[in-house]
Amino acid sequence: MPTIVDKTACELAGQGQEGGLLPISPFTALQFHFGMLLGVDDLETGQAYPRGKIRLHNAWLHREGVVWGFNVAFNDRHELTVDRGLAIDAAGHELHLDRLACVDVGQWFATHKGDQGFTFTDVGSRKRFTVHVVAKFKACLTRPVPAIVEPCAGVENDTAYSRVFETVELLLRPDLSKPRDPGYHRLRVLFELEADSAKYADVQARRQTVQALPIEKQPAAYLDALREFAAFDEIDLQPQPATATDPASIFPEDPTEVLLADVADILVEPTADGGWAIAAPIPKPVVTVRPSHVATATIQELLCGPRFVGGPPTTPVGPIVTGAELGVQSISFSTSRQMAATTLRPKACSVTEYDDAGGWSAVDIKTVTDLGSGKVQIDLKKAFTGSLVRLIIRGTGPTPLLAADDHAPLGAPRTGADDGADFIKMFKRS
Repeated sequence: MPTIVDKTACELAGQGQEGGLLPISPFTALQFHFGMLLGVDDLETGQAYPRGKIRLHNAWLHREGVVWGFNVAFNDRHELTVDRGLAIDAAGHELHLDRLACVDVGQWFATHKGDQGFTFTDVGSRKRFTVHVVAKFKACLTRPVPAIVEPCAGVENDTAYSRVFETVELLLRPDLSKPRDPGYHRLRVLFELEADSAKYADVQARRQTVQALPIEKQPAAYLDALREFAAFDEIDLQPQPATATDPASIFPEDPTEVLLADVADILVEPTADGGWAIAAPIPKPVVTVRPSHVATATIQELLCGPRFVGGPPTTPVGPIVTGAELGVQSISFSTSRQMAATTLRPKACSVTEYDDAGGWSAVDIKTVTDLGSGKVQIDLKKAFTGSLVRLIIRGTGPTPLLAADDHAPLGAPRTGADDGADFIKMFKRS
């Protein structure tokens, strides 16, 4: 779609052209030598090298996001405005807007209501539509100066632009924005920032192994897992391949745009002069959908906060269950410390099973046997028949499991050993 705000910045700078920007060449540098004859190509190469390095750094190590500003709002005249700001796009461009930009949404609708891909619904005589606001890098040629058109003629002069001004093009795109693939899926699963899936079952299993360790051993185990899975996540990252419309790129995406806001349920109504004007209620742009960059200095300070949301963890002094396995007519589990044999009784455990016909039912426990080295086996009076089996090993209540050495309850926290925590595990039977 065309630009939604005025083109004043580019028009003042010169004739707006996407191709006005100097080329980039991050892997070819200029090699100077005494007496070297320099031409335009040499000067362009000299600038293309650092420009390419900066863009590669921005695109791959910082990724896209708003650095500051770019607030999106409606002003007192009910115009949609985008304030000054700075952002980085997925192709490594720095997107800079140095003035407030605005658009009359009614006039914009009148101009673009017939655009392909733009849809709206009728609400009586009014029209309702939803858009999202994006910023796109734009380079404009400026400052024309006299130039020799033909190098060999010597007498034929003309003018050429001597500067390139970098700005942005602001656009309204149809519908709400769609989430982009953030990449690094293994690391996101490892740290529970993304839902578990069969594709990354190995990461889920590794995370569960780490979480079963004593709390003081988990940071080092997480670091080992991070290093391992980061390698595979980075292998999955690839530059943009060639498409039917765009050439291959050394960047994740190019050309590209940076999302600034979603604006849902805009209402416009016809005016007496045959145009359109925005109508109440005026929607509030949602800027929280945008990607944002947090300064490195701020990230350093944030790392000094609690290690986990809700406050620092308490290190248990009681033993914990480190794993459990389901058998045909038994369940075995292991603990981080030896358990007191006199507490290994059926009443310290609970086993139930579920089937669609009868729901949940208890499974009677025959014996609870200490196998040594922190391993325990629960033998049952009948084989499992349900599709789900639920195990509870009690660290709470009147008969919790206790450690053999200091009688600390299962999962007892460092803040007090009067009570522990139950271990709960749900098994799915195939």
